[in-house]
Amino acid sequence: MSSHIHRPRLTRTSGLRLAAVALVVGSALAPTVASAQAPRRIIEVTSPEFRAFPIAIPTARAPGDAALPGRQITEQLRWDLETSILFQVLDPKSFLADLEKEGLTAATIRFEDWLNVGAEGLVKIGVTGEEKVEATFRFFDVTSGRQLLERTYTAPASEARSMAHAFADALIAYLTGQPGIFQTKLTAIRKTRSGREVWVLNMDGSDAAPATNNGSINLLPAWYPDGKKLLFTSIQDHNPSMFQLSLDGGRAQTLSNRPGLNTGGAVSPDGQKVALTLTRDGNSEIYVMDADGKGLKRLTEEWTIDSSPSWSPDGRRIAFVSARHGDPQIFVMNADGTGVQRITQQGNYNQTPDWSPRGDLIAFTARDERNVFDIFTVNPESKVIRRLTQDQGNNEEPSFSPDGNHIVFTSTREGKQQLWIMGVDGSKQRRLTESGGWMTPAWSPYLKTQSELPAR
Repeated sequence: MSSHIHRPRLTRTSGLRLAAVALVVGSALAPTVASAQAPRRIIEVTSPEFRAFPIAIPTARAPGDAALPGRQITEQLRWDLETSILFQVLDPKSFLADLEKEGLTAATIRFEDWLNVGAEGLVKIGVTGEEKVEATFRFFDVTSGRQLLERTYTAPASEARSMAHAFADALIAYLTGQPGIFQTKLTAIRKTRSGREVWVLNMDGSDAAPATNNGSINLLPAWYPDGKKLLFTSIQDHNPSMFQLSLDGGRAQTLSNRPGLNTGGAVSPDGQKVALTLTRDGNSEIYVMDADGKGLKRLTEEWTIDSSPSWSPDGRRIAFVSARHGDPQIFVMNADGTGVQRITQQGNYNQTPDWSPRGDLIAFTARDERNVFDIFTVNPESKVIRRLTQDQGNNEEPSFSPDGNHIVFTSTREGKQQLWIMGVDGSKQRRLTESGGWMTPAWSPYLKTQSELPAR
């Protein structure tokens, strides 16, 4: 596997400004906030001319007791948008505006000061309250000086950062027509003193909590499409069996405890089927069964190992790992097991495929010529491979965000194995966790609980 990093070109249409696009899409925006809420699809991520959108986020106007939650909200919103490949968050040290005099509404803002530092978008935040906080976010197009989006949220001060997540998602939805990811979650395995447990955490690494506490070895958690249940393998009953766990509480339910390994479960996009790896016939093969564990059907039948199924977003195909040609490689087959096709031709150890929700890429782990593991993507149609990580420890086990723009993975670049995220192009790599022992992360789908904060 080549050690050179290939990255797709990320640009946005040159000279395109929010106001101009809004005028093309429809009539000029009315001055009321309500009329400016509909998505405009101003940022097209998949466009070959896409580039990150320059945005300024000055510190929230938060007098007195609201100062602390105001700083927290500002910090979180900057983190969110800096993490997103959609935005270039400008350095506050570059700001020219007099923030002590400048207000929060269009009439009180000198937009030329923001235009002169390269901003195309501007977010102004006003925060009031101490124990119960109210935060108003306003998003402006700097070129036209128009307010395009406004949201007001209320929450306890302890949940101040959640308001930033909610607005980040609202802003992304407005600009792209696609939901944001900042209220989604991750699941992963974490090493403990007694074994390995399934954990769930926010996508920014906060509020990590165990979902299992059985003191056993638990492996390979995966989400159901509704975001309410997890699928995982555990040896808690002295056999590597597959379990289903509701995140609403209750005990894990056995889904498959056939003799041998029951592992690598992946739920189909419609929630009706589960693909998994079984060794019930003496060899590791891919099977599919109904969501209740019945109706088992074998999909592969080879002399060597077949494992790690991952569904395409339309549910018609399954990516998997097979060593049928000698070394582990990424293959794709139809959901009924027909039409098997090898899609990786480079490298001699490719594994852990994860199919993008957009359908255009499969992320996987590969071992290079130096016996180091790194993350790559392959286009299942063109078979073009791109390298996303390099020269920073071992990087493994990628999982796509539900928008297909980001990847969570594990990395040992700082010694301990921790969770990291990055853009689908390999950009903006940042650590999520503080302690080590994390493995096999999986990113949740969009959750029905997103944006449940009171808003107006």
